[in-house]
Amino acid sequence: MWTAAHDPAVTDITSLAARRPRATLAVMAVLGVAASLYFGRPVVDRQDLNPTPALLAIIDDPASPRVGPADADVTILVFTDYQCPICRATDPPLERLAAADRKVRIIFKDWPIFGANSTLAARAALAADRQGKYLSLHRALMTTRLPITAATLKPIAVAAGVDWPRLETDLRVHLSEIDLTLAGHAGQARSLGLPGTPGYVVGSTLFRGGLDGHALARAVADTRKARGVS
Repeated sequence: MWTAAHDPAVTDITSLAARRPRATLAVMAVLGVAASLYFGRPVVDRQDLNPTPALLAIIDDPASPRVGPADADVTILVFTDYQCPICRATDPPLERLAAADRKVRIIFKDWPIFGANSTLAARAALAADRQGKYLSLHRALMTTRLPITAATLKPIAVAAGVDWPRLETDLRVHLSEIDLTLAGHAGQARSLGLPGTPGYVVGSTLFRGGLDGHALARAVADTRKARGVS
């Protein structure tokens, strides 16, 4: 059975995902959580981006799981970690937006920066995508009350409707491709100047930090207004 404890690639991909000092990412994540608790809502830094070929390549990356129509008028990229407290708190509004607004497309950029178990979860989610179960496992990992470990991953996945033997096979057979995707997401996050998770690109606007339901709706509305879409 594949486990993180005996997989040296966990260390390799984690280091790829954290070229910046891990201590810096951890401190910023803790400060973000503390600030969000103090002020009662996520702390967000906003930056308008130019729609360059590099940004379009990040959006069009075929390895990133996505939900929503191909002809959506607003695309949202979300960089996330399953052990990130703010990611877990702000994932439900994103899910509600996807369910309510059929002209929004969401592209998931798994970026495991909280250690080996984050990498374990991200790998499993990308493997589940190969059987059409990415979103099911994503939701399960975001909402589980269990600590995410090699021991708990199987029951979490099975409860989410994932074919576990197939997931194990896909992890074994496609591990190098999955790790390449994770390394790609890490590189994309760095190129956008993200200091940690969560991070979003809504249309061509970058948000560093978590977005609640109101902020998401406002970002989508602003994008449509800028594009002259009603």
